[in-house]
Amino acid sequence: MPAAGRGARLRSSVFLAVSAVVLACAAGGCAGGGRDEARTDPPAPAPSAVDLSDAALWLSFEEEDLTFEGDTEYQDAAGGPFVGLVVTANDGAVEVVEGVGGRGDALGFPEQCAATTGCPRAMLEVAPDPALDPGTNDFEFGAAVWLNPDQTTKGSNIVQRGRYGTEGGLWKLQVDSTEGEPSCVVRSGDDQLIVRSSVSVADSTWHRVACRRDATGVEIDVDGVVDRVEGSTASVSNEWPVRIGSPGVSDQDDQFHGRVDDVYLTIGPPA
Repeated sequence: MPAAGRGARLRSSVFLAVSAVVLACAAGGCAGGGRDEARTDPPAPAPSAVDLSDAALWLSFEEEDLTFEGDTEYQDAAGGPFVGLVVTANDGAVEVVEGVGGRGDALGFPEQCAATTGCPRAMLEVAPDPALDPGTNDFEFGAAVWLNPDQTTKGSNIVQRGRYGTEGGLWKLQVDSTEGEPSCVVRSGDDQLIVRSSVSVADSTWHRVACRRDATGVEIDVDGVVDRVEGSTASVSNEWPVRIGSPGVSDQDDQFHGRVDDVYLTIGPPA
């Protein structure tokens, strides 16, 4: 066959093959098709390794906003109405750092300083609300914690509601030893239970720490290692804010000098 005839037959075959593909795609759809094709993008990675969406309060520090006054606040990741407002003193600040496992954001608090007065101070404050009162119910609170071994003190508070002597009781998670062993405190009236973990968190790595109060005692859980003290506490309800990183911003307050992520409070059904 002449070369010109072979070329004409080849072009005809290609045209028919392309036409068949176009018709098949129009009828049933083809992967990587036209602009009207529905395309599924890969899901975005989760910002946190935990799901605390059923908590009464969960601050994951992913959503940062500014108030009308220019102050920084963080939204409740559980979808509630609460916000954590940054409060500082003496040029203190919170620093946005990498979260647990490299997922999302966490907050770093001021490092220690040698002065006895005027040191940088910072905390977050969640306004008081009855929805954050555990009352007589079982409840749990905690956070992911990162702390350098040289930043421990005899008192540094991670999260709490109420203070010593507060009417209505208090609950708090703190690192109250230079060895970096965290403890949980629950008080109602004159009844107070304190349990300290046998695990140090002062090793420059992330640890998940939980405090739990039930009808028979209080326990602390650090990465699955549980220490417990038996005893009873009555209703815990007060009109204080939830505070994170410090109980206040005065010179004598127990400032935490590490990082926190996934601060939460969950309240169980009535006992």
